[in-house]
Parts: sequence; structure tokens; C-alpha cells
Amino acid sequence: MTAARGPAVVLPGEDGSRPGMVDPWLADPVAAATVTEVDAVVGRDVAAWWRDPATAPDPVAAHLEVVVTGVAGFRSLTARGLHPVVVAGHGVGEFAALVAAGALELDQVVELVHWRAELLCLAPRPSCAGLAAVLGPGAEGVARAAVAQADSDGQLCVAAVDAPQRTVLAGGRTELARAAEVVHAAGLELVRLPGRAPCHGPLMTSVAEHLATALADLDWSAPLVPVVPNADGEATRDPGRLRAALRRHLTAPVLWEATSRSLADAGATSVVEIGAVPVLGPLVAQVHPHLPVCLASGPGALVPTDVPGPALAGSVPT
Repeated sequence: MTAARGPAVVLPGEDGSRPGMVDPWLADPVAAATVTEVDAVVGRDVAAWWRDPATAPDPVAAHLEVVVTGVAGFRSLTARGLHPVVVAGHGVGEFAALVAAGALELDQVVELVHWRAELLCLAPRPSCAGLAAVLGPGAEGVARAAVAQADSDGQLCVAAVDAPQRTVLAGGRTELARAAEVVHAAGLELVRLPGRAPCHGPLMTSVAEHLATALADLDWSAPLVPVVPNADGEATRDPGRLRAALRRHLTAPVLWEATSRSLADAGATSVVEIGAVPVLGPLVAQVHPHLPVCLASGPGALVPTDVPGPALAGSVPT
């Protein structure tokens, strides 16, 4: 347990992406400057691009917006007086966490996330393979039982252990259909995540191989605050560990339940999620039901979710 205590900041990934989610932050000069910085890297007005309904199916636009919104919101809130003791991002949100904490520069991450999203075309298409969430008590055990019973040469796997009542499977359409039988027999639900590539498993090996050169070219620094990477679920300020975890990011499962435990171990007395809708806060609440959680969807006051607990520590003024 660290001596420092205060809020943790969590940044959603693909599940939290919403067209136009950056717009509320543009009223804040610090956040707006971040978006302008991205305009220069991408070579276009990214906010206009992201709010265009025609771009909604484009993973490049969706992934960039959720990452940049996380960074812009983090910079805005910290400029207003929020002092986080640890930061973590889920899925592609990990890239935002690394920039927010100071481990990586925004421009190189924007280029990397752009390239990563384009490379998803090398993965099996969502009509052939994808992700499905096992929902209910004991989700992880049921999900692993489904994997153990699958005759799929490792193609069906646990892609994320998000919370005690949510574990995500990755696999082909046939494998997921067979997994549904195991899940339903156990009295739980299996919900397909529409449009999602089968990230965090062996089906992403070819994408990870193509991304490896870009990852090797990143310039790392020791982050100002600890980051909890998806691949190991432990807070660290060691650039070497963060680099190694990011190399496994596409093929290793997201250990978000372990991440939620690490937030408290790192001294978190509350959790601030930067996003359009609550995605990660409810998952953290499954692990820590008495840890105050709130959503920051713009530069105004933090909005508590319906999680019991004392007043939020580290809240920022309007």
C-alpha cells in the first residue's frame, strides 16, 4: 500500500466509445488544446470527423476519439485540481492512460492507435469471430469451463476478466455458439459484443506481429503516477514493465478485476471515470462496492454514480 491516497482515474476503451464524446470537453481550454494538438497530427478537424454519423462504423475514428477524449479529460481535470494517485485504461484506453500519466507522448500514441485500428482488418471479421460477455455470478469459472470444453485448438479463450460477474470470451462464431450452451446451462447469460474484433487472444497474433515494429519505436518515460497495464493488473511506474505489457496487449487477456483491486492497493479512495457513459465504474464497484465512483463526461462537476459510499475525495470545482 502506497503512502499517497486520493482518486484513481480510469479510461474506457472500445466499449465506452460514443460519436461526439469529446464535444463537451471542447469548452475547456486545456482539453481543447489537446484536441488541437491531435488535429495537427492527423491533419484534419478531428472533432468534426468524430461527430459525423458516417464515421460511426470506422474503428479508426472510434478508437482515436475514445483515447483522445480520455487524455483531454484527464488534462482538464488535473489542471482544475484533481490529483490522481493511479491511472488505468481498459483495452485501447490503456494508450490514453499511458499518455495521461506521462509515460508516452500524445503524438506518437495517436499515430500508433490509428495504425492499430487499421490493422484490425487483418483479424477475422466480426461476422466470423468476435467477443461475447459471460454475465452473472461466477462468470469467470463458467467462461473457463466453456473454454475447457471447446474443441477449438485454443481459438476460444478468455479475453477479459472484468469483474466478478463479467468475463469476456473471444473466438469464432461457431466456438462462441458452443460456449453459449455451456453458459446457459450454468444459468448465466452470454451477450455478443457487436462489431468487436476478437482482441486479447490468439486470433490477434497477426495484428500483433504487424504492430510490433511500431511498438518498438515508442519513446518511453517514467510516468508521473503509476499505471496499471491490462496484461498484468499491477500498478507500476517502471517503463520497462509498461513496455513489456503493451507488447502483449493484443494477445493477452485484460485483467480488469485485478486492476480494480490494484487501484485500492495503490491508495485510491475514489474512482473517476472519464467517458460519455459509465462503463468501468460499475465494474470497479463489483470489486469494491463501497469505493465511491463518479463519471466525468465534461469539464463540469464530477457526477457520482449510484454507488454507496462517502463523499468523493479529490472532486474538482465547476
